[in-house]
Amino acid sequence: MIKKLEVLANIAVITTSLVVCTVLIRRYLLPSNRRAAVSAPTGTNPISPDPRQPSIAPGIKIVLPTVDWTKSNRTVVLALSTSCHFCAESAPFYQNLAKEKRADVRILALFPQSLQDSHSYLDKLGIKVDDVVQSPLAAIGVSGTPTLLLVDNQGVVIHSWVGRMRDADAREVASVVVK
Repeated sequence: MIKKLEVLANIAVITTSLVVCTVLIRRYLLPSNRRAAVSAPTGTNPISPDPRQPSIAPGIKIVLPTVDWTKSNRTVVLALSTSCHFCAESAPFYQNLAKEKRADVRILALFPQSLQDSHSYLDKLGIKVDDVVQSPLAAIGVSGTPTLLLVDNQGVVIHSWVGRMRDADAREVASVVVK
């Protein structure tokens, strides 16, 4: 009887160890689509695994039913989330971009959160934009925040930048958006 209990206890320990190892390996060692999932309004803001890889390739047409792309020659789409600390850290860049942008460029902020929460967030950070839209980020193919998209007057992506701006990225954005 005692030998049977020892065997069962050993089997339980081995099984538990295998389950824990499997979970840890899947969570921390294997690539996961969950890390590149769209930011949920409730909290996490995953950044794509390689923040230097654009999440949306140039040439992709973006469809947002409430947005008229023909209102301007080019539109900068700021895909943000109110719970994204990288978005908040990038506020000075967005403030400057809004102040210095060319007349033919519009800045549109896209949030997965409500419009009220989005406007409050932008006001708190002192970011002035031309329009705010509420939509799931996945609707335009964005996998993480912050993401900046430069879009032409037909809704076609010209360029995209993912993650916190490096100096070189900021200069590149400024070269096509600022006066």
